Amino acid sequence: MPGSGVKGSPVRRSLGAFLVVLLVVAAAGAGWWASRATLTSAVPEEDAAGSASSQVVWAQATEGSVGRSLPLSTTLRQPAVPVAQNGLSGVVTSISPGEVDEGDTVYVVGDTPVRVVQGEEPFWRELARGAKGPDVEGLQRLLIEQGHLAGDADGDFGPGTERAVKAWQKAQGREQTGTVPLGELVAVPDLPAVVQLGESIVVGRTLGGGEDSVLAPTGQREFVLVVTQEQARLIPAEATVEISYEEHTWTGVIASSAQDEYGSTTFTLSAPDGEEVCDPECDVLPNDAQVTLRSQVVIVPRVEGTTVPAAAVHTRADRSAYVVTDGGEVEVTVAGSGQGVVVVEGAGLGPGTRVQLVGGQGAPAPQQPAPQAPAPEPVDEQGDDADSTQGG
Repeated sequence: MPGSGVKGSPVRRSLGAFLVVLLVVAAAGAGWWASRATLTSAVPEEDAAGSASSQVVWAQATEGSVGRSLPLSTTLRQPAVPVAQNGLSGVVTSISPGEVDEGDTVYVVGDTPVRVVQGEEPFWRELARGAKGPDVEGLQRLLIEQGHLAGDADGDFGPGTERAVKAWQKAQGREQTGTVPLGELVAVPDLPAVVQLGESIVVGRTLGGGEDSVLAPTGQREFVLVVTQEQARLIPAEATVEISYEEHTWTGVIASSAQDEYGSTTFTLSAPDGEEVCDPECDVLPNDAQVTLRSQVVIVPRVEGTTVPAAAVHTRADRSAYVVTDGGEVEVTVAGSGQGVVVVEGAGLGPGTRVQLVGGQGAPAPQQPAPQAPAPEPVDEQGDDADSTQGG
């Protein structure tokens, strides 16, 4: 009714309120449905068995070896000492150090050759008819070897020896005097030998007599390993050294060591029984004053057998070791290890066997897929490997 101030009938107001409530309820229902659909797609179902199996890592045992060696060179030192003095005067015109044998020339003064003869006693006089002694015997052995004298060396310079000396001098193209002047022969205890010459025996040098002329090995041998500071740190005191020469191989151990002012370390080697490294085959080595020999310093002894990764070896509190295979736990004995690989011995364990690495679930992988679950079961952080450590 006009001007009454009434804005609507009671029925119309009730209908409007009902429609508003209905719209609010519908909107709330739509929002709930949308949020439900979003949460379900954002959180996918987990495969507990798949999650567990993804943590199991397997490796395969193989045939191999472990060990560690350091390739170095061993030096054989054979000290030499003077065994003869020069007995000639004049200018040195030629020298021939090195390996020599009976009758070889080691140096020449003017046009007079100086030859080596095997003998313990030095030549100290002129040798002529009537002389007797070990020096004459040495001369006779030389004449016999070169075919100028028959019979045995008796140490008596008689007519037969005099004729042999003249024949020897003729063969050399020298004056046939039948005597051997002092200085033309030098005695070396053992021949053949590698000899050195004295500091004065140099081509062009004038000699007056009395100089140390020939140095020969003493028969003593010293095997040494000279290494840098860095290499010395890698070599334990108990290391062994495998030394090779041609087809021969010897084992040495460290007998002593010394460090020089430059920081280098010299290891002196001996055989494990304390004898010479090369004993009893030392005669195969050259007589040079210094010989370089191939060698390997064995830091970790070589062991061969069935190998597995070090991470596959578990240890218990009692220090016993085992690996996990497809068939379960297998007790093993560790025979050697190095660089992440372990040589193991165990019943039924051989090349091709699958082994589980430490960090897995501690049991063989399931043969059939495990049933799905809404969520994985809680896992104790200690797990089956709480008391296990990596081998090696």
